Amino acid sequence: MRKRILLRGGLAAALVTLLMSTVQSSQADEWYPGLPDTTFGSWANASQAGLSHAKRAKQWFRSPAAMSVAEVMFGQFETDKYWIRASGYFVSPKGAPENFGYLEPMTVRSVGFGMIPVEATIQVSQRREGGYPAPVEVLLRYNAIKYPGTTRVDRDYQETLIQDSLNVRVLSVRVDDVDLGLNGDCRTETPAPVTMRGPAYRMDRVNERSAEEWFRAQDPSTYYHPTFGGQLTGTMTIPPFTGCTTTTGDDLSDLLTLSASGPDNPVIARTSWSCAYDVNGAPAPLPPGASNPKLGGEAGGSSPGMDTCAGPKPFEYPARDDR
Repeated sequence: MRKRILLRGGLAAALVTLLMSTVQSSQADEWYPGLPDTTFGSWANASQAGLSHAKRAKQWFRSPAAMSVAEVMFGQFETDKYWIRASGYFVSPKGAPENFGYLEPMTVRSVGFGMIPVEATIQVSQRREGGYPAPVEVLLRYNAIKYPGTTRVDRDYQETLIQDSLNVRVLSVRVDDVDLGLNGDCRTETPAPVTMRGPAYRMDRVNERSAEEWFRAQDPSTYYHPTFGGQLTGTMTIPPFTGCTTTTGDDLSDLLTLSASGPDNPVIARTSWSCAYDVNGAPAPLPPGASNPKLGGEAGGSSPGMDTCAGPKPFEYPARDDR
């Protein structure tokens, strides 16, 4: 059933997400109601976008570019061994229930039964804890490799692992331009688990050139860094649906479960360089409503050497496998 294919691919694409990076702040909620207080006071912003594969349809779906804010912390745990930690939050679009924690609704389209247009609108949000969005937690470890008798220093970055779960809601479903009239709280029974990884890589001769110079020369698919972006790959599981009632009294929960739920949906996320946004001369989270690169730029955000919070490098669809 192609409607099943549509929903599976669209949900996976919408769940792709986050990360970023830079400042002193103590009461984030005083600046922007909706964000928790910082731990170490270091805030940064970045854009992200995603690509997901619906295996049964042999089709890829893109999710639109969005903006995130993150608290970024740096530390050392042993001699020549360091860590970078980021706690990330979605910047909600205008009209969302909360200022932070929601992605913009995404509409995905396909063709059912080879001829019938099918359209679904999906929204993904972070879980909430204590009235605030539960952050997506990122930990990147690296070693400084020194060469005796020389000034050369390399950095070995370990694989990045992100494990989280996100809320998924289906806002509407249309078949052949007929709205099926969802009027309940149509969502997955539990948040959808997602696991993503960034590759291990070596940054060579960091003492001989700037980090910016090194990262600009790399393919973003070959690294991940909370400040300089990169790429994450993984899978997500879509749990069964509940609350998918219609204005005519039908409950489509079982149908949506059969159409979209299941494990091992491949996802790819790509994030941009962090971009700055100042409040009274200090870097700060982007304001509510600056939920995409265009709005982030209009809010005053800028990336190193760029005028706005530019989106990540665009994805190219992988070659279609028709076997």
